[in-house]
Amino acid sequence: VRISTFSSDEADKLLNTEIKVSGWAKTLRAAGKGAFYFVELNDGSSIKGLQVVVDQAIDGFAALNSEGVGTSFTFIGTLVESPKDGQKYELVVKDNSKHSFTICGSCPQGEYPLAKKKHTKEYLRDIMHLRPRTNLIGVVARLRNSLSIATHEFFQKRGFLYVHTPMITASDCEGAGEMFQVTTMMPNKDLPATEVKTTKDGKIDYTNDFFKKPAFLTVSGQLNVENYCCGAGDVYTFSPTFRAENSHTKKHLAEFWMIEPELAFADLRDDMDCAEEYIKYCINYVLKNHKEDLEWLEKNESKKLISSLEHIVNEDFARVTYTEAIKELQKRAKKAKFEILPEWGIDLQTEHERFLTEKVYKKPVFVYNYPKDIKAFYMRMNDDNLTVAAMDCLVPNIGELVGGSQREERLDLLKKRIEDMGLPLESYWWYLELRKYGTVPHAGFGLGFERLLLLVTGLENIREIIPFPRWPGHADF
Repeated sequence: VRISTFSSDEADKLLNTEIKVSGWAKTLRAAGKGAFYFVELNDGSSIKGLQVVVDQAIDGFAALNSEGVGTSFTFIGTLVESPKDGQKYELVVKDNSKHSFTICGSCPQGEYPLAKKKHTKEYLRDIMHLRPRTNLIGVVARLRNSLSIATHEFFQKRGFLYVHTPMITASDCEGAGEMFQVTTMMPNKDLPATEVKTTKDGKIDYTNDFFKKPAFLTVSGQLNVENYCCGAGDVYTFSPTFRAENSHTKKHLAEFWMIEPELAFADLRDDMDCAEEYIKYCINYVLKNHKEDLEWLEKNESKKLISSLEHIVNEDFARVTYTEAIKELQKRAKKAKFEILPEWGIDLQTEHERFLTEKVYKKPVFVYNYPKDIKAFYMRMNDDNLTVAAMDCLVPNIGELVGGSQREERLDLLKKRIEDMGLPLESYWWYLELRKYGTVPHAGFGLGFERLLLLVTGLENIREIIPFPRWPGHADF
């Protein structure tokens, strides 16, 4: 039986019956002058453990004297109502005719890196192989699992097709150039560096490489998933993406997961509607299914977390143009003391984004119709020829959570945008043909899954949100 069962209505059906539970000891102590042991057992399925009371009459009882925190056990005992305040049930192990316990794996006391005390998050990153046993990472793992389920539920209920997009690409979706290169031409024992062939002008000759051209880990599945949107209707991809950005901030990773839907026969308003509905669906899902986990986070990590999440789902998100947002920031610039002054044409910084959502509108806000010069080539040009139909969804404590746009479906304008940004047309020939053969108005967005988890957990650093964080200088485990 999983320990999470004891937080559900199903547990009452197990009262006074023999059950088997397995897990790791969070605490283990002798009581009653050594007459019995209390073991707090946790198997990772719940923030709450199960107290196991082991009587000295049980076979092998003396072995518990040398065990402690971190030891893994399997217990077979009787589930009873607990007389202890704060817990409803406990497992009693005392009758040799039907009860027993097994020490699955001893844990040397004095050496175990996770003693019963609160460790810093930085310390836990050094022992990522063990940190899933902590309360914090256990909570995050369960919420991450549920938000993954909620993501698929949301899009599947609305008829979206789930598409697996490639990890390796020859295209730069963002046009930023911060990509990890994939190659088989690096120096090794079979191919010394001096033998990497070059062209006449001194550049690397990629005809000798695995893909016969430069290839990279993808920064986004958007361009690929658009192919299916323009043939199969509403689609989405949910997969890892990679960015070789030399950033050490609390909200950046080199490897992270993205949810990227594409809506066929849709415009920017439809795009914003979908993003807002999705965010609210996910938050409602965890509010409904993770009461204990959220309460633990609120007590230990983020005060007023639950009420702030409830506020998000109960309010309509604000929607303002980029121009209106700049004006609001300029009106308050002197008092706000921004490090970068808000001027029309700049890319909004995190300080601007958070000010808008936390101080001006005090709820999530969509900023849309951005200057064309600070946005990607595939975003639809507006009639003013100065802005594009792009939007960002800004949320408290984080800033940008969603970035999206209506895609440019007009072939001539798309070609011009690619050329104006200095990108090679030949790399996007297939993307252009989507506009040549039966083009369709469509829109989509990208949402960083880890940032959604930051919102839901109230945590500050994205490195606690993903099981094995990758950032500059760190690719361990």
